[in-house]
Amino acid sequence: MTIGISGGISRLSCWAIAALLAIAPFAASHAEDWSAERAKLVTAAEQEGEIQLFSQPNLAARNFISATWAKDFPKIKLSITATPGSQIVGRVRLERQSGKYLWDVVMTGSNIGFDMVKEGFVDPFAPELRDPAVNDPKIWGGWDQAYVDNANTYVFSTNFALKSPVYNALKLSPDKVKKEGVHILFDPGLKGKIYWHDPNVPGPGAQFAFYLARRLSQDELRRFITEQKPVFVTDQNQVIDALAHGTAWLALGPGNSHALMEPYIKAGVPIDLRKFGNAPELNDITLGGSTIWVMKNRPHPNAARLFINWLLSKDIQEGFAKATEQNSRRTDVPSVAEADGTPVPGAHYVAPQDEANSAALDKAIAEVGEMRKAAQH
Repeated sequence: MTIGISGGISRLSCWAIAALLAIAPFAASHAEDWSAERAKLVTAAEQEGEIQLFSQPNLAARNFISATWAKDFPKIKLSITATPGSQIVGRVRLERQSGKYLWDVVMTGSNIGFDMVKEGFVDPFAPELRDPAVNDPKIWGGWDQAYVDNANTYVFSTNFALKSPVYNALKLSPDKVKKEGVHILFDPGLKGKIYWHDPNVPGPGAQFAFYLARRLSQDELRRFITEQKPVFVTDQNQVIDALAHGTAWLALGPGNSHALMEPYIKAGVPIDLRKFGNAPELNDITLGGSTIWVMKNRPHPNAARLFINWLLSKDIQEGFAKATEQNSRRTDVPSVAEADGTPVPGAHYVAPQDEANSAALDKAIAEVGEMRKAAQH
């Protein structure tokens, strides 16, 4: 029931307005607090003079971060080291055994983060989120979505993309792919023309062991490996090169193949790359190399904190999403994916890079390895 008062505004409306007016000073106060804290943080970070970042191998991500940071904070040097994921943990372990604490922030695959947490190298992430426009679970779809470690404490996911096989529509009929779904992998015409980034090498190929194990029986997976003879390569760039040269018609590898294909497209190489569509039954979620955490005993704590709040801000997330062709987890950042890479609203997608799925992922990788060995005999 609405009770009218003078001016035609209901009493309930007045209460709502009063509530908003009460909240507004609170929000403004938080913004002002962050503005003052940020100014002090910038000064302290400039005194430190630098930040050391371990980064993912994605060149587009590194280039965007490097160029944009240099423009925004010219007095704070950002040093980026891109090291293969398999080497990072061992390197840090040896350094710390020697009393060396060299790294501030790591941004790469989540499995590296889980290993570092187990080693005791990582600090909780939440204390670094100082900007109210960043430290809000609603912005990230809930903390249980943003954090991908079991403790929901250390490894933070900034971006994601749908992950399905990628195929060249000039070689393989889209209508046939749509009709057969994942079982198109058994098409006789694809024998020897499927390139798979080796699942035993850290990178996008590993997730496809999990992807196929969820969608094929063990007998089907074994038959795929023995009869279709996918070509396993250790460098994801070999997958892209094979697609460009037509030796591969379908790929189990990089999810952002359009960006990686750009040099070939500019050179006039005829290719029409497509995913299997956006249906959850044909897609997993990939986090790419876009999980981030802060190192314990980091040498430049102020610069690290500034970097975290800068990277997770709306403007930077918009730019980063466009550069990497991976959607930001921020709900206020528009999707950068094409229709076949945009999640179906309300649909559930599985993320093999969540720590909760680590055991299943490792099992799938091991099984594919055993099947490969058996196929060679």
